[in-house]
Amino acid sequence: MNIESILKYQKADEELYKVEQKLVNSAYRKKGNELAGIAKRAQARSIELENEAEKLIAELDDIKQKYGVNKSKADEILGLNIENSTEEDLEKLSALKTKVATNLNILEKLLQKCAENINHILAEFNKTKKMYDDARTQFAVCKEKMEEETKLLEPEKKRIAEELKKLEKDVDEKLLAEYKKKRAENIFPVIVPLERDNFCGRCRMELPKLETARIKETGVITCEHCKRFVYKA
Repeated sequence: MNIESILKYQKADEELYKVEQKLVNSAYRKKGNELAGIAKRAQARSIELENEAEKLIAELDDIKQKYGVNKSKADEILGLNIENSTEEDLEKLSALKTKVATNLNILEKLLQKCAENINHILAEFNKTKKMYDDARTQFAVCKEKMEEETKLLEPEKKRIAEELKKLEKDVDEKLLAEYKKKRAENIFPVIVPLERDNFCGRCRMELPKLETARIKETGVITCEHCKRFVYKA
């Protein structure tokens, strides 16, 4: 197997890899990813807050309904004519009055607490919405900058791609296909030299002697640790 041809191909491919890494490590890309995460979390939180608000509104309606019932009962009690009531009737009426008053007091506190919770959710929702809107606005700026960076590097990428195309004809077809597969998995460099007879030149892990003995026959072997091709220089 002609190792020199794949090494020459990889040397040219290294230029393309460096260009790609410029884009991957772009400050605008990193910031954009960060902003996208913020927007995603803000959107998820907004949905949670909407659901919480719906439950609180339903709870508020239920409390209002119960308050209305007890208020009507209190008004009814106050409107009763007790002139001819017996002592027993008055005691029952007093107990009922106390119970209704207690219920109204509890319900008033629940109404207040519920209203406070709704206001709290509304305030958090507005804050979350602003966070989402701000993140989206800043992301749009980062996206524009990333597109500008990509456009600036396109001529260089095109030049390297054309060079790689020319070099492909000298590389073993099967080896090239496997090379491209590993490259797509973001493994680079794809092919590395064997070191000290039994060690991968990239991850420095020791390789089985039976495998390294096959290099003369196959030209390259695959490191079982980092999955790179290993050749003997």
